[in-house]
Amino acid sequence: MADNVQEELTQYNQILKRFDAFYSGLAKLCGLTDCVFWIIYSILDSPEPLTQTELCSTWSLHKQTINTALKNLETDGMISLRSPEQNRKNKQIFLTEKGRAFAQRTVIPYMEMEQRAFGALEEEERKEMLRLNQKLLALLQTELNRHTDF
Repeated sequence: MADNVQEELTQYNQILKRFDAFYSGLAKLCGLTDCVFWIIYSILDSPEPLTQTELCSTWSLHKQTINTALKNLETDGMISLRSPEQNRKNKQIFLTEKGRAFAQRTVIPYMEMEQRAFGALEEEERKEMLRLNQKLLALLQTELNRHTDF
């Protein structure tokens, strides 16, 4: 039994690494770093304006990595940062006209491709895949908490 579990875990981890490589490849095709790709993707995907803090927590990226990427995007004229009235500390991120045009040529076609591929799965398959991945992540976190102070 344990041998089977280790074999399956190895296969699962290899699949995850292929997903990472796949999305890194998409970013590279767009001429972007992984971080910048996910920032633009997130802005496009979110119905509400995002802040740096939200990007960090949603995508599990380091604050400094996001901050550097945002500064570069702002310098390149791809995004603008604006403070909402109620919270001047957390600036919201918006694509500029230049950023939207760039996203239209680069990131959006890959988002549409991704939607077609994911949509080709049956609804129950999608739900089950999400459920099982969330369950595994929770179990891994529980195991980690048993052995560390995280």
